[in-house]
Amino acid sequence: MSEVLIVAVFVAIVIGWAGWKRGMESGVRFAIHGPSMAPTLLGEHQIAKCLACALDWPIEISDEGASVSCFHCGAQAIVTNGSHKPSVVVVHAYEPVDTARSTPSPLRIGDVVAIGGEDMMRIKRIVALPGDLVEVNDTSLLVNGETVHRAMRVHDDLDVPAPVLMFEMDNRRDLSRWRGKGWQRNQQRVWTPENQDWLIYHHRSIHQRNQPSCIWDDYPYNAGLSRKLQPASRLALNAKVVCKDEGRLEVVFWIDDQMVGVTCDVDGQCELNISSDDAEAVEVAPVSAETPVAIRVIEGSVQFSCLQLARQIEYRLRPHDDRSRYPIRLGSSEYFVLGDNVPVSLDSRDFGVIQERAVKGRVELIESQ
Repeated sequence: MSEVLIVAVFVAIVIGWAGWKRGMESGVRFAIHGPSMAPTLLGEHQIAKCLACALDWPIEISDEGASVSCFHCGAQAIVTNGSHKPSVVVVHAYEPVDTARSTPSPLRIGDVVAIGGEDMMRIKRIVALPGDLVEVNDTSLLVNGETVHRAMRVHDDLDVPAPVLMFEMDNRRDLSRWRGKGWQRNQQRVWTPENQDWLIYHHRSIHQRNQPSCIWDDYPYNAGLSRKLQPASRLALNAKVVCKDEGRLEVVFWIDDQMVGVTCDVDGQCELNISSDDAEAVEVAPVSAETPVAIRVIEGSVQFSCLQLARQIEYRLRPHDDRSRYPIRLGSSEYFVLGDNVPVSLDSRDFGVIQERAVKGRVELIESQ
């Protein structure tokens, strides 16, 4: 009788595993838990609102009565009662490749994956593949000598792209932080230049009572977290442009104590998206740590509206991370994974590399609250 019972239990386990695996192959819905992948993927969270800026944004659930400042203007925000539902993703099963047949791994730098077991899965982003070298330069993580974001840019079709963190929205301000001789801003907050002078952004930090400052690597989601901030090294400009006929613009950034710029052509009505990642060194421009972005019109008649600035995610070590572990050369079946919420994520900086067998599936976002 006991042998029959053992066989029955074994068959039930096999059938259960096969059913779970088939479900994984077709995709299993998974609700995000915790803050590690914010702001890309959110666990249960609250919403903060700034009446002055007419903005709302997600924050990690904190104790009632905790004070939250608006990331845009520094005013005290209102935190809504109750929690909001987490992001929901689909996890598609991943089968490790047969290395004996020298089949290249289908996983890519930038892919978001589920790791762990069926009862406890973590969601992380792959930043280094088998054979890669992970190093540290100052606080930046490098993969084969490149920053993580440059290694990720090879793939522009990621199911879950890395996010950008907006910190400046000119159309939300009565008094603009952009200034320029020969530039006019009307009541609709549309900018028009009278000449080729620069329109310069003057940054002020909410962490320093709105005093002039560099741009910090702030995460508005981490409302209750106190930590040492680092200067941001990746910036992006977005704007709506109206140009009569054809025009030419120059956008310059102050990045890592250097001036870098992009020149682009515009025609008619278009949306401008410029990243400091695409910029090249320039010799002269009115930018600095406290005035980190400047725009000028080189040719044509151009108007700008909805000027927005964002910082792009930077994958770094934190002050408490063990630098002595680096460099790390990944083995033939090892991966290095990180969370997009770089300051708080529990990932390969903590528990080390993961084995390929720990990767349960690729992640696809289907619902984000």
